[in-house]
Amino acid sequence: MSPIFIFFSFLIGLSSITKVVDAGAIPIDGPSPQLLEPRAAPDNFWLTSMAHGSSPYAPAGYPVFRNVKDYGAKGDGVTDDTDAINAAASAGGRCEGDCGSSSVLGALVYFPSGTYIISKPIFQHYYTQFVGNPNDRPILKATAGFKGIALIDSDFYVPRGNGTQWYINQSNFFRQIRNLILDITAMPGVIRDGQSEWSPTALHWQVAQATSLYNIHFIMSTAPGNNQTGIFMENGSGGFISDLTFFGGQYGMRCGAQQFTARDLHFTSQITAIQMIWDWTWTWKNIYIYSCWVGIDVTGDGSANGQPIASITVLDSFFASVPIAILTSGQTNIQIDNTEIIDCNIVVGKPGGPTILAGGNRIIQSWVTGRVYDSYDSTGSSFTGVPKYIPPKSAGLLDPSGKFFVRSKPQYEGLAAGSFYNVKSAGAQGDGQNDDTAAINNALRSAGGRIVFFPAGIYLVTGEIFVPVGSKIVGQSWSQIMGTGAYFNDINNPKVMVKVGNPGESGIIEIQDLIFTTRGATVGAILMEWNVKQSTQGSAAMWDSHFRIGGAAGTDLQATNCPKLTGFVNPDCIAASLMLHITPQASAYLENVWAWVADHDVDIPAQTQIDIFVARGVLIESTTPTWLWGTASEHSVLYQYQTYKASDLFMGLIQTESPYFQSQPMAPAPFVSLDITPDLFPSDPEFMSCNIAPSKKLCSVSWALRVIQSTKVYIYGVGFYSWFQDYYSQACVAKESCQQSLIDTSYSENIFMYGIATKGAQEVISPQGDTFIPVLQADNQNGYTTSVTAWIPLAEPGSVNFGRAPRAIVRYDPDEARNLPRFQYWAAFGDSYSAGPGAGRYVPIKAYKSRSIPYPRKECSIYDASYPFLLGNGRSPASRLNNLDGPNWAMWSCTGARALEPDSSEGDPVIMEEQMEYLRGDEDFITLSIGGNDMGFGALGNACVFAILPTSRADCIAKMTKASAFVQRGGGLQDLLEQVYMGIIYRYYERKHANAKKHFTIFVTPYLGLFKFNSDPNYQTSCNTNNFKYRSTESGWFDLNKDYEPSPLDFDNRFYWYTLTVRLNEAINRAANRVNRWGGQYESRVIVVQHADTIFEGHRFCEADADPEPNYDRINAGDTWFYLPTIIRLNAKRSLEAGNATDLNATIFARQTEYGLDIDAPDTIDEGAMIELTDDYFGQRGTMKALIAGLSDADPRRNWFERLAWLGIGMIRSAHPTVPGFRAIKVSVCQAICTRFRNVPGCRPTDDFLEWCPF
Repeated sequence: MSPIFIFFSFLIGLSSITKVVDAGAIPIDGPSPQLLEPRAAPDNFWLTSMAHGSSPYAPAGYPVFRNVKDYGAKGDGVTDDTDAINAAASAGGRCEGDCGSSSVLGALVYFPSGTYIISKPIFQHYYTQFVGNPNDRPILKATAGFKGIALIDSDFYVPRGNGTQWYINQSNFFRQIRNLILDITAMPGVIRDGQSEWSPTALHWQVAQATSLYNIHFIMSTAPGNNQTGIFMENGSGGFISDLTFFGGQYGMRCGAQQFTARDLHFTSQITAIQMIWDWTWTWKNIYIYSCWVGIDVTGDGSANGQPIASITVLDSFFASVPIAILTSGQTNIQIDNTEIIDCNIVVGKPGGPTILAGGNRIIQSWVTGRVYDSYDSTGSSFTGVPKYIPPKSAGLLDPSGKFFVRSKPQYEGLAAGSFYNVKSAGAQGDGQNDDTAAINNALRSAGGRIVFFPAGIYLVTGEIFVPVGSKIVGQSWSQIMGTGAYFNDINNPKVMVKVGNPGESGIIEIQDLIFTTRGATVGAILMEWNVKQSTQGSAAMWDSHFRIGGAAGTDLQATNCPKLTGFVNPDCIAASLMLHITPQASAYLENVWAWVADHDVDIPAQTQIDIFVARGVLIESTTPTWLWGTASEHSVLYQYQTYKASDLFMGLIQTESPYFQSQPMAPAPFVSLDITPDLFPSDPEFMSCNIAPSKKLCSVSWALRVIQSTKVYIYGVGFYSWFQDYYSQACVAKESCQQSLIDTSYSENIFMYGIATKGAQEVISPQGDTFIPVLQADNQNGYTTSVTAWIPLAEPGSVNFGRAPRAIVRYDPDEARNLPRFQYWAAFGDSYSAGPGAGRYVPIKAYKSRSIPYPRKECSIYDASYPFLLGNGRSPASRLNNLDGPNWAMWSCTGARALEPDSSEGDPVIMEEQMEYLRGDEDFITLSIGGNDMGFGALGNACVFAILPTSRADCIAKMTKASAFVQRGGGLQDLLEQVYMGIIYRYYERKHANAKKHFTIFVTPYLGLFKFNSDPNYQTSCNTNNFKYRSTESGWFDLNKDYEPSPLDFDNRFYWYTLTVRLNEAINRAANRVNRWGGQYESRVIVVQHADTIFEGHRFCEADADPEPNYDRINAGDTWFYLPTIIRLNAKRSLEAGNATDLNATIFARQTEYGLDIDAPDTIDEGAMIELTDDYFGQRGTMKALIAGLSDADPRRNWFERLAWLGIGMIRSAHPTVPGFRAIKVSVCQAICTRFRNVPGCRPTDDFLEWCPF
């Protein structure tokens, strides 16, 4: 579904739609269950003889199955049955009014054979099936005095509601009508009821996904001048309809919807068989139109806003005695394929002329009008005629007449109830509580050729369900198979929930009317693995069955569990690895199958949005004939559809949406670097190339479709949409910039795509290969959406050779590195772990402009005892002391720097994009420290350890949770680091410097553990009972957190900090490894420095093994290599208003064991820039001013201290290495350099690296 607040509000006022001003209320209160008439006797359809199921979360006694005769309907052709049928439909307290939607209150309303007289609309509630007896279809016959919008209404207009309806049309899911005859011949020409006025209509069908119409006959008047309509849909987001017949009337169908798939429709004796109001794309297959003046009318502009009928595909159809087969205004992209015309004057023409495609008696093999792409280097053109390539269709996909094969859902109407086996007979409960795994498997094994019936319910399974070849399965009101438990919750060992046959098996499989879903954290779930191969054409098939993850009762993945906008990935909401996998030897016929990761909670009237994470939608590897008719896949993280080494595949129409939460996190997070065999999920997109894309945010969004190493793929109808960017912002929609790309192709041939509609992406199709040109949105806008009639460059022979061709690259040369005689130039990049705030003497390097304050340059708090200065100016291989003619080096690090620009509320830190501007392209190597601030290190340390600024335990816990999620595998940090590493390498060689080095290397310094962690819980240290809270004593207490004491650094807290640091460094190592494995110019470029932690032994806090133990009270004794916050004696402050006037009454006392006078803070530090830097580091604007105001107890306007730099740097350097600490890091970097570059001056052929890189 698309967002409810986009696009459709204007459709209410369509001039071509009948008025809805004061619709009469529909009776919705039926008799209570205890007042029901005696149950109607079973008829000759097996369903009426079955024991029916229940809805586990509905009120007690709620009936799912309702026979209309149990509620008083007669079906005698005389009695008005309207109220009785509505009573049956509404019994039990259905979802109506402002309910919005419900996963609980489903119903199957059964119509026995007969003629039911109807005088006002029969209302179909959300989550409802209307089913007639297929052996003798019941007739719903309108009276001459009928009042209302339609014989059957799927979405009620509220009287005097200004267009308000009960249900949001784009999320009006889960509906079905089948086996009925709708007769409206007696309806008056104009229906008036008070102020309301309607044209006579059989069915008002305003629906979305998981909906279908099947086996319905529409009877309308043939009287001249009648204005009756069979189906009216003014908007929606469907959907699938098939096997319908229409006789008489002015219109067979009047259609307006985003997208739809319609097949096997027969129209006879209408003025216009199909009048389209608007669409984005629509696939019409096996459309038979006889004796109508116009076959398909696409002249409407849709609304006052001008949304036209954007695209239609007419496939395998037939027009006979139709003067104008398709009437167009010229705005619509049209594709006609294998369509026969008999006695048609015009196939395609405009009102009043001219004729675009002449008629006659012939078969049109292929014809298009609209935007066409037909070569590798094509930028597209408007084209009308026979396209350059006509698809040579695979014989296995065609029926004997040469049309694409279709197969209608079997209803087994000729069988008796004894031919069915109820899974509850095998012990299944379907109550959503008991484990039904064994019972279901037993039922499937022991069915003995009978059809396995799942009564309505939720069937909980904790292991694999195996569907043996030969099985036929029927659900009731979408019975649910729900996987849960530890078996499905290992991300590195995914497990199949429903396994359909074994690889290599062939035969019959028939599945219909089921939902496959999960409960809770089931990150390793593969909902269905389809292995069976057809034994006869289409014998392995599934109809009207759907995959739904989250958003429904019983899933534990609803708004209370998985709310949006939390800022981190909740591991309990990572719900599946893959929804549907069609394996290499399999074949499948799928019809009306929706794979949906819920974007909202359907059981809340507001339909509150939620964040559910599923890795993959539909993976197709089949190499034998496979058909996907009317399918959709939405909101998976990596891709919605992917074909890999697939062939003989038909898809039409397919629809997708990108996840609403992306790019927060950016794909592939949270599914990053999984330790699973690549054979299980082959050719997963890694999104590594996004690291060098113009916008990583727009690039790192789920693919709608990937066609990888595939051939003979025929796609007739595409609707791919992207509605959000950067955590639910819709500012991108109008700009068509919610993501960069939707469709990916690589090493594929004989690929045909028609009827393509997209929204929100800059590129419609992004084919891989150096000579390919992307299909751009800007070139193909057609009303609200982007529209392409045909994309067929991969139809060209030899296109299989086009794929992910490597760009011109400079590969890493290990020999050049090994034999390098000397360095020429290197540079340091990164954050405060490289800048070294407070360590040594201040260095006034100010390279970056502020984006938020009126000061020319940002303060970076760079000091000359940081490890880059020790490398460049002391004894090391990177120093002039060892290289008389070099090397030169530069410092570009900045305290507070981040990989990614944060929210503006977190300050204005320098980001790596800014630092990379100083990359020259001739460096021998660079050093880099980045990632800690993206994790929120400063804010976390304040909230949980130092409590410098106002904070609380709740704030600490929230920040701990967020940081832990961010650094874990798939949490987002690794992805950011990969972007930085690849971006540096890419920028380096893009500079095209004449002296670019093949040995260029990035030396990455990890982060050090601040506290000693010993795995023995009984390890005794003073930290077990003491905290590190920042406060001042002597004549009094200064404390901005009088009501909050941070927890002591006891075992549990030390374990947290230890684990956090380990995970942070693991993310650094994983990112480096992934970049090094990417190949080309990225291979072997990133070295993560090791060993510094070893050197720090004995110099961390909480190390009882050291003598003496480093602790808070001995901060200046030199036995710890980390700074604590400094309290400074500040005797004077300046007022903003008073300029340099002093107020000698403000004094802050310093502890005797602490001092700030060791901080070199010359007057060259700008006060405003210092304030900004402190805000940047702590991740919160106003940090410094709040600190000053609290310390001085002064008027907040009088908050500028004379020695502001001492205070700021004294806070920022907290938990950073001291001078000895940076010396230890320098030693580790030396070792890494000399391991890589053995022969540069200063390196020695000895294992004792302290000899040639002294501490």
